[in-house]
Amino acid sequence: MHDLSNEPEPPPIPPELHSDYTDQPFKHCSRCGESLHDFEGGFQVSKAYKQGECVFEYALCDHCRAGLMEEFSEKSKKNLMDFQNTSVSFDRGLDGCSVCGVKRSGSPMKEFVVTGICEGDRLVHGIMVCGKCGEKTQELISTHTRDTWRRFISENFPGPPADAAPLPDPVGVPVF
Repeated sequence: MHDLSNEPEPPPIPPELHSDYTDQPFKHCSRCGESLHDFEGGFQVSKAYKQGECVFEYALCDHCRAGLMEEFSEKSKKNLMDFQNTSVSFDRGLDGCSVCGVKRSGSPMKEFVVTGICEGDRLVHGIMVCGKCGEKTQELISTHTRDTWRRFISENFPGPPADAAPLPDPVGVPVF
């Protein structure tokens, strides 16, 4: 049995992963509405940025995240998992792209996605994917998976303004 008492406590969820709309930590799952801090198993927060502005954000409890992933095509899930296992580094945090390593700080990065896996008020781990690497992942997903993602958006985030930037494709949903 693994002794967890010697492992350091994960850091608090950073303000960067709080809601841009409320300036507070996410409190409820964006899909089912359940309280995230009472949910056993944790949750995922993802935020997509374009031109330095957050254009899309959500929090999903583990149950809803797993359910959404189950709706993806088998080929997409395999491709994304293979990509994660061969190309994604989990040691660069929220400032360095988990694929290519480019840093956000000191570079004019215009598009990127940050994602954190959280438990309670703690960040278990976080990653950032730059826009260029996010675009590469589009080749890995099927039309079925894109349609599933777009349905998730339309069901949970209806009615973006007509002049809003287009919402990101499934690259904002890491496999983890």
